[in-house]
Amino acid sequence: MALLYCIDKEQNYCFSLSRFPDEDEIEVMILDQVNSKVDDLSVKLRGSMLSVSIDESLAEQLDGHRTYSINLIGADSVKMETLRGALHKIFEGKNGLGIEE
Repeated sequence: MALLYCIDKEQNYCFSLSRFPDEDEIEVMILDQVNSKVDDLSVKLRGSMLSVSIDESLAEQLDGHRTYSINLIGADSVKMETLRGALHKIFEGKNGLGIEE
């Protein structure tokens, strides 16, 4: 299982993406246990900012937001490399992932 889990203390929510090896869908979780599975979504990692865009129907199933911007300032190079590796594994065989150094 590949997992990315973040807590945004400023905006008071947790956010995770996960995918089991034998599944095609990505699970998106917002808050605590508010989750849904999707075929595709858009995730961009630019420096220390993670931006996620989801479609309107998924937003309605979660907490109503279509975008999430998670500031990763303070994450050291090892944590960032682990994050990039998890994102690559989650999006293996899928479109929607963009990573800029």
